Amino acid sequence: MHKKYHSKRQDGFAKYRARHTLLLLPPAKRRALQRNLIFIGATLGAVLLIALFSKAHAAGGANVVDDGAVNAPGECNVDAWYSANRHAGSTHNATLSPACTFSAMPAVQWGAALSRATAAGKGETQISPQVKAQVLSREDLGLELAIAAGAHVALDRQHGFDGADLNVPLTWQALVPLRLNLNAGWSHAYNDGDQKHRLTWGAGFEYQLAEWLTLIGERYGQEGGEQAWQAGPRFHVGKRVDVDLVVGRSLIGERAQWLTTGATLRF
Repeated sequence: MHKKYHSKRQDGFAKYRARHTLLLLPPAKRRALQRNLIFIGATLGAVLLIALFSKAHAAGGANVVDDGAVNAPGECNVDAWYSANRHAGSTHNATLSPACTFSAMPAVQWGAALSRATAAGKGETQISPQVKAQVLSREDLGLELAIAAGAHVALDRQHGFDGADLNVPLTWQALVPLRLNLNAGWSHAYNDGDQKHRLTWGAGFEYQLAEWLTLIGERYGQEGGEQAWQAGPRFHVGKRVDVDLVVGRSLIGERAQWLTTGATLRF
């Protein structure tokens, strides 16, 4: 009886401490975190319902830097993430991205991303079909190499085509807990007649500290365009669900900062 009472007291104190810590955050950051948690909770609920009718497995997250792996044949994943500008609450975006590898084409992963970006009260929705083909997988060397391509179409604009990109991701398993990802690619952007062609690049790492925790970080950019980094922990909730909490910052212009909450369901 005494142990049960003591446990209840500890639980009550932990809840009070968490609530107190949340109240100490500035109002803008508190609202951003609350929106992130609401979005990720709703998304997890949706994808867990999908899991009841599915059978699959994969990787993903809110990373910009891709890896050289594809899902195993017959397996899938659903990624969802929500990013909010830390100093401008009206600037945020949400993305839902499923991907699958079919048994008939075991080296090719098919996917799509549906995203909604909002800034200064104006929003734009995009759909991006994607495909990634693995061209090299050497377990003895810890190397995986792929070629990925995607297109971007705006759903609420007269000129819908927004561009395309080509990327070559390479993954090296340097150590048992450490994976290094390198990207080199090309991007074509089209916005109402304004066309731009840029080389793209990126480098990232995944370091598994424990069975339930991996640290992720990446640095990426475009020739004459976006330059940024982001990093944070990835929590493994069992074998099917990962949850990311990522802080990022642009390295050009006003050096915007953002907070991203993401989740990956493997089924």
